[in-house]
Amino acid sequence: MELRSPASLSLPKRYKQAVALNKKTSRSSNPDWYKDALGINLQLHIFVGSDSGAISYIRNSKESSWSKGPNISPEMQANPALMNDILGGIYNEHLSKESKPSLGVILYVADEFSTAELGPEHQNPAEIEELRKLIIENPSSILEDQTISNESHSWRLFPYPGASGGNSFATAISLSRKHDKLLSYLREYGRENNFPIKTRAVSAPLCTISALPWLLEHTPENGFVTALHYPRFTVLAFFNTHGDLILIRTLQHHGNAPFAPNTASAINTTAVSLELSNPHVFILPMAGQPPMGLSGSISSIMPNSEVITLSPTSSQLHIPTAPSAAGKKELLGMTRPWKWSDLTAQTKLETDSSTPAQEDQSASAIPGVTRPWRVQDMAATAMLSQVRLEVVSTTSPPTASNSPLAESHTFSTLVREMWPIQDFLPEPQDETDLYPGQFEMKIIKLSRLIKLTAAVAVIGFAGFTGFDFIKAKSHKAWGYTPGRAQTELSQLQNDSASYTRWDNLLQERSLLWSNMELLTRMFPEQPQVNIKDFSYSTQITSAIKNEKMAPFSRTWKITGEATDASKKHLFDLNTKNGITKLFREVYKATGDESFNPDLFKRAPNVDITFNSTRSRSTDSDFTISFDINIVQNFNGNDPLMITLK
Repeated sequence: MELRSPASLSLPKRYKQAVALNKKTSRSSNPDWYKDALGINLQLHIFVGSDSGAISYIRNSKESSWSKGPNISPEMQANPALMNDILGGIYNEHLSKESKPSLGVILYVADEFSTAELGPEHQNPAEIEELRKLIIENPSSILEDQTISNESHSWRLFPYPGASGGNSFATAISLSRKHDKLLSYLREYGRENNFPIKTRAVSAPLCTISALPWLLEHTPENGFVTALHYPRFTVLAFFNTHGDLILIRTLQHHGNAPFAPNTASAINTTAVSLELSNPHVFILPMAGQPPMGLSGSISSIMPNSEVITLSPTSSQLHIPTAPSAAGKKELLGMTRPWKWSDLTAQTKLETDSSTPAQEDQSASAIPGVTRPWRVQDMAATAMLSQVRLEVVSTTSPPTASNSPLAESHTFSTLVREMWPIQDFLPEPQDETDLYPGQFEMKIIKLSRLIKLTAAVAVIGFAGFTGFDFIKAKSHKAWGYTPGRAQTELSQLQNDSASYTRWDNLLQERSLLWSNMELLTRMFPEQPQVNIKDFSYSTQITSAIKNEKMAPFSRTWKITGEATDASKKHLFDLNTKNGITKLFREVYKATGDESFNPDLFKRAPNVDITFNSTRSRSTDSDFTISFDINIVQNFNGNDPLMITLK
């Protein structure tokens, strides 16, 4: 259905459009329309890192199971309409039997990564939450480069939890909007087929950084550097001796070079500037194969640092051909689904004491890993052989690795505040504004019930009115005779006078809690004052003959002791302005009209007398005694005057 922006429609037309949405779509019955992509049961995780295409995985979060997803060719990325068969296959295979089908798509962007520094006026770590919002709305306002905009690129903040004072506490990460077209098409496909497809685009290197506890069981004493090698760039992440992130750098690969020629010198120079002495260097070949010569060049420049190459994934980044359309299983690239519980079924290899160390190490090595690992070194190796590390970090927290590194300040902060999985390409505002929110859709869904209730109410009101008319017709007033008019008038006048008198007598004049509030506010948190006696009384001052209203007064008497420090407070209280201000505060706090000094000349009078107490006790801190006498009169036309019988 064709929708118009609600802002351009009148209220009746907006309601009509919302009712049509409720009738023709599942927006009021399927709550997944309003969830995040990672909160939906069935998820499609797409990893794109080069011009060769993208790979994907299908996750069922309820069953905690995974299966290989479709390969997505560059042609499909350029023309997302070519994915219709794939999306239809996923729906038929996984969602057709669901009562409320939905799909969450998480896109891992690994074909670009760049950083920018915050402006000099934005170097306060206390402003990080505000900066996190500003960089989305107006990145040029907080970045050092004022020419940057969010039209062609999307910017997000990423913190350095381990940064020390004087150093940068965060950096800005940017991704281009070239994948907007793909994600927008996926969302539109879901809307056209009446099931929600929610999307989230994350930076793959940021996910890899948060997944390091899966790979590193212990934190090197001298700190460490990770070189995340992707086809087009290398991301350098520097960690201090506590395992906390202190800096991220990116090096672009130019031409056909497998890595930037200055990678080794950049690591060494930056480590020296960060005061990291001989840190470990971990190379993570995220493109599949480790780059030839990178390890040697680092070792030559940093001979005292241990350089280790890890292989966190066996999934190849480059996809040589598009998926075949011969059959449904081939189309989806389906393999046997596996579960997280498969990890616990891995058999640990035990060391034979008679076997030489080198032979044992070779026998227990995991194929394809540059540095030999044993199976018992990391339980996640089975998982990493089927799902990329970036996907692991998004769907399973680092704490599941049981690595002490996961408990560091950096990794607990990154996971708790969701920094690595920030959405770089969220649904545009003009796209979300077309549709009512979840609350509005629930209201519209209930509109039929409301209409039925209104109809029942109208019928009920008509019945009640008819019954009331019949009851009124049977009232004795219908038998009224003119001769009884004077008698009934006199009775009504007496009743009215009695009502007026009792209504006046029952007005709030002497509420206990109001008087206690007066005493409390008279000495607010004054430990230098000791109250010995408090009394309150009311009395009619004078009753004039033949007058219906009698004036009366209220009297408060308070005695106590005070120190020299409290004299000023008592002197201020012993003034017309001081006592009037006190009564006004009590009135505002309690709503008791009798304490309102600004009406009908109700302003109180106060008299405080002082006497010295030093002759009685030389040890006491109280140097004076006081007697407070407060009188408030109600007279004239004051409605609180007492009605006489």
